[in-house]
Amino acid sequence: MRRVTLILSDLYLPEESGAAEGLPMPSLDRLLRFAGARGQVGDWRTWLASSLGLEHLRDVPPAQVAARARLPADLASQAWFATPVSFDLHINHVRLNPRGLLRVDPAEGAEWCAAFARDFGSDYTLHFGGPRGFFLTGLRSAGGPTLDPARLLGADVVSGMRRPGELVGLELARAATEFEFWLHAAPLNAARDVARRPRISSLWLWGGGAPVDVSASPVETRTPGLFGDDLFLAGLARARGLTTRSAPTTFAALPADVGDAIVELMPMSGTSDEALGKLEARWFAPLRAALSQGKLDRLELLANDRYWCIERGGAWKFWRRRQGWLASLKA
Repeated sequence: MRRVTLILSDLYLPEESGAAEGLPMPSLDRLLRFAGARGQVGDWRTWLASSLGLEHLRDVPPAQVAARARLPADLASQAWFATPVSFDLHINHVRLNPRGLLRVDPAEGAEWCAAFARDFGSDYTLHFGGPRGFFLTGLRSAGGPTLDPARLLGADVVSGMRRPGELVGLELARAATEFEFWLHAAPLNAARDVARRPRISSLWLWGGGAPVDVSASPVETRTPGLFGDDLFLAGLARARGLTTRSAPTTFAALPADVGDAIVELMPMSGTSDEALGKLEARWFAPLRAALSQGKLDRLELLANDRYWCIERGGAWKFWRRRQGWLASLKA
């Protein structure tokens, strides 16, 4: 294998965060220490679009890119992500639960879409996108809570209701409130209670906006294997004529015939197999070994709006000062 890009898509750690304090990751420490290139990239989605030769999609609302893998073009052009989330209610504020990005299986997703159609069908339509959530169409607002909810795990949700300088569209704010009331009384949420699964507190609307033309052709660059359940990743795959597969649980489980792999994981809110504490043994240690043994030429890592590139032979840079992985992610 020549190149692996590992995207930790929900690993956002603000300076004051103590979510991962004390978690030993010696292999990740060493990989980040000897990175040959590093820097801020902003949102990983725009970086990945450029990496795949899809520059024309960098400024397209991500929900529109993602929806093209699931919906007709006319519906995709008005799509918003409707991510099911779980809130923690406090006396004077509401927080997104640290594990509050919820998943729905196809059967339950179909039930939610059917129930939504019965109550909102004349105005809005909910479309099942996959285990990570839904798309909403019918919303005419061009502004609103565009912040990815993965950035708000454990945080006050008010901070994510808008980007700096943007106003929340009145229709969007009204729709979001209506959906929360609807969810509160939904029989399907009662069924989740019985099954001891977290209730869906809200459908977090984000990633949409005014329709944007996406007719430009991609520039042929890398042709990797794409692994992950992220809806935007699936949209990029469609734009490049590729397919996505579920992320394997370990580096060793990547198919041997894939020379260039892009793997997206959610260590803070994904499945137990993706948990941050398991990545050291399942990914970072074997990646470090593959680099040192010449079985891998390059590792790219994206997390917390940062990028690192570690190449074979990088460990000879012994003069680099020691710094723990958590300090590197926040540096």
